[in-house]
Amino acid sequence: MRITATDTVPATGAVVVLHRIGRDRQGPLDSMVTDAGGRFLFRVRADTAALHLLTSRHHGVQYFSDPVHTNPDRPDTALVFAVHDTSSAQPVELAARSMVVSAPAADGTRNVVELLALRNGGPLTRVPADTGTAAWSWRIPRDVLGFAADEGELSAGAIELRGDSVLVRAALPPGLREITIEYHLPATRGDVRFMFDAAAASVNLLVEEPEARLALPDGMVPDSATVIEDRRFRRWAGAVRAGEAISASLPVPGRWGGGALTALIGLVVLALAAGAAVAFRGSRHAPIAALKEPGTDALIEAIARLDAARLAAGPLDADAERRYAGERAALKARLERALARPGREV
Repeated sequence: MRITATDTVPATGAVVVLHRIGRDRQGPLDSMVTDAGGRFLFRVRADTAALHLLTSRHHGVQYFSDPVHTNPDRPDTALVFAVHDTSSAQPVELAARSMVVSAPAADGTRNVVELLALRNGGPLTRVPADTGTAAWSWRIPRDVLGFAADEGELSAGAIELRGDSVLVRAALPPGLREITIEYHLPATRGDVRFMFDAAAASVNLLVEEPEARLALPDGMVPDSATVIEDRRFRRWAGAVRAGEAISASLPVPGRWGGGALTALIGLVVLALAAGAAVAFRGSRHAPIAALKEPGTDALIEAIARLDAARLAAGPLDADAERRYAGERAALKARLERALARPGREV
């Protein structure tokens, strides 16, 4: 049968293919064209070790029937195989979205797995308006790494990432379709947002790191902890409205905040003092100036360490930036004094 926007009519002249799927072999067995009433007939030997189903292409979309009964005592003579007309305006809703955020790997990146369930309530198949658009899309955090889509109910090749948008270029027939994607958050990413351009009645968020801080829509509440492969995740569940977002603040391994940078500067100064004490320990005739100032090599190394730490820290607040600039200026002044000493060693 052919399902249109307003009616169900016989699919006249449709090509129907019978497939066998078994452990030993699989593939098409036979095909035929339907008559004026949409009827077709295949004669096939009963085979309880295999699955048989039908396919037919309509408006460029391939449709699959339910498995065909092959019991010789109860032939499947009442099977109804439906194909659908298409529309780029057929509504599709986000029935469910689950996001699993793992703890950082050795390189600091976090693995994220998303599972979506898209529901097309029919009667038409949702298709892209043209080759440059998608049948459906949603947004994920920006600048992710290693994006991949799993083969499932939709071909992985029909799902692609453009910017922060995941585009589904495959047709979405009536019914429920599941999509699974995977990506990595960069090691330097601390703030993450999962946007919801479409409402979702069922949303699940699982986060492995106990230190993560979350800002959730009102419709989501904490749930019981979940264990996946002996790893413990915190879980939140509920509904999310269109336009809302889930925000997460995650610890960033290796990032120096203002307080950490201050501590680093203190360690550099202490290391310089300790280096000077070791260099002149036991020398009763060391010049007084040398006791006050470390050697030029030590000061140059200290400035290099401070600059390297500043580069690794990323953006700093104004106070931390001033502390860095002040400490660098002080080290540079000490270096200039050391270079001006009479009899200095270079």
